[in-house]
Amino acid sequence: MAYFNSAFGKAFFAKTLKNVPTVGGVVQTSANLTATGDIAFIGADYKVLSAAGIANVASGFYLAQGSFMANDTIGNNPGHGGYKETTKSKMILKKYISNMWITECNNETADTTIIEIAPISGNATSGGAGGTISKSCFPCGTDPILRVDVKGTAALRLLNHNAYQSLSGSLPMVPKTGTAPANGVDMCCLAQDLNAAATTGHSGIAPSIVAINFRDQFNNDPIMSKLGTAKLYVNRGATVATFDEVVAGSAQETAIYAGGAAGVTYTTSAGNPDTLTGITSATVAASSHFSSNLYRLEIKLFTSCQLQTQFTSCSFDTRDFYLLGGLKTILSLQDEVGEPCVACQGYVTDVLSTDASTPKAVAFKQRRTSADTAINDILLTENYRQSPYNQGNRDSSRFREQEGMAGIVTELGRDGGTAAGEACNGKYKVYHLLHNVPRFNNPSGIFDNDQYHYRVYTACSGGLDLDSEWLNIAVDAGVTTMDGGGIVSTVADLVEKGGNL
Repeated sequence: MAYFNSAFGKAFFAKTLKNVPTVGGVVQTSANLTATGDIAFIGADYKVLSAAGIANVASGFYLAQGSFMANDTIGNNPGHGGYKETTKSKMILKKYISNMWITECNNETADTTIIEIAPISGNATSGGAGGTISKSCFPCGTDPILRVDVKGTAALRLLNHNAYQSLSGSLPMVPKTGTAPANGVDMCCLAQDLNAAATTGHSGIAPSIVAINFRDQFNNDPIMSKLGTAKLYVNRGATVATFDEVVAGSAQETAIYAGGAAGVTYTTSAGNPDTLTGITSATVAASSHFSSNLYRLEIKLFTSCQLQTQFTSCSFDTRDFYLLGGLKTILSLQDEVGEPCVACQGYVTDVLSTDASTPKAVAFKQRRTSADTAINDILLTENYRQSPYNQGNRDSSRFREQEGMAGIVTELGRDGGTAAGEACNGKYKVYHLLHNVPRFNNPSGIFDNDQYHYRVYTACSGGLDLDSEWLNIAVDAGVTTMDGGGIVSTVADLVEKGGNL
């Protein structure tokens, strides 16, 4: 790859590829790149190369891009002109190309961590028509603690340290929209058995109560709620792989609070959806009132697009911070003194991304190149071309309008999220080319060869596909694969060299 101290960088913006040498009997040259985003491979004579010409060009060629400027002069001063001149690379000879690669598009995927909380089955020792009852791995009189650690750039910028919180599983937090029994939520009392004789009980805090408390405390926490959201799911039917979300204020949530320490069971009706029912003395006569429900607590963190501060194009400043890094969650179940909860091993488990059911864990995946990255790179290139982007003054926006620089940021777009708030709008695919300009007259050995790193940015949505052109050049230049075992032969080889983030 190339680094700032050893390679001169130059960025191009591509929307339309001009690869027709003659249009209407007129030979096309770099002067015909008149619109913003026009790009072409041109020969040593500055004539536009066709697709075949790009693959077979033996002499040098240039990368050329249409100017961002709408006017060739500023202030009607003919001596202060030339702004419509195309942006060009240095002469590129294939034998001096040292590397090529492609930074592919992808959506940023938020980190999603899920734990599953399961009950312990047991037989009723008296009453209840021999039915089964639900037991819990959370002992009565204790407070199960879920330690949540959120690590990443956003947390560090918010707190100057990684975020962490201990969520209590025994403290009910009934939402305003929720419904609780008149006597409160039965956490762990003598009535939790609810069999006919009411003599024995299943021990422990109901998994349903623990799970819903974890969810509510995360979402109500003033810090954690700024970094992600927690959701609760329950399997409400005979099919274990079928999970439905327990929405605040829903009938499912009401049933969980109504069941309290006894838990909930599901009822099925032909032609109707399964429903949750809180276990009470009225349901104990059933042949089976064991709460076999599994609960999945999902903590899904926000993407960088959701977390970063976003300004409009009018007030864009190259010095603004923009977020690319993501967040990662680490969950650990503890007892009241911070030790691992041994009793719940096997009953509180991590849900892997390979799990067949939904919801399941999702690993964080970073987007490759943001719109803000592209904008900063393009503006740096324009600065080198003596087209400065004025900023930091009260009248900077007026200067940018007068100097023709106001439209660059608008043209490339911004990083804001979609309506769903997850995927980033401002994603760019980047084609990279690294080549050298050798110094043949260097008797002292003081000077290194000049090295140039060219980057062609094109929007992931509705952008330009230069895959075949890039591959043809790479094959002719003898660019090697990632492992160095041979010459690249597919676009996938170039994408692999671009990394897998």
